[in-house]
Amino acid sequence: MGYRLYGFMIGDEIHFDIANRRLYRLSGSHADKIIAFASIYFNETMLRLFLYMLINGRTTPITKEELFEEIWESHNLTPSTQRLWQVLHNLNNKLSLLGLPGNFIQNIRGRGYIINYHDVIPVYYRMSELPAHSVKKEEKIDTLSE
Repeated sequence: MGYRLYGFMIGDEIHFDIANRRLYRLSGSHADKIIAFASIYFNETMLRLFLYMLINGRTTPITKEELFEEIWESHNLTPSTQRLWQVLHNLNNKLSLLGLPGNFIQNIRGRGYIINYHDVIPVYYRMSELPAHSVKKEEKIDTLSE
């Protein structure tokens, strides 16, 4: 059956869970036995943009036109430069709440947008290891809609 993308590890403590539409930070100190947890949820457009950037924008810039097509037009939404800026601004603000840099997604003038963080690792799971009852739920992840 192969592998399917579960999410991403960002640094050592931040996890992005695609199926549950959340980004969370789980940190702990073994010496003090302290655990801290913080979580962020995304609306549909922000989720699509964040996921698209994590998949495609870690090494090469993604043009504004490509983001318009993939995030808005392919979902029958009307894109605009103002809307793109607004979603990116709000997304970067949310990411900074978890301790990521305020320019996690950075605009490279004249080239597009890129993930401005070196420690982003995709996490996959093996489809053959899923319990039979969870396969239908997992199939919905590809479209990111409910």
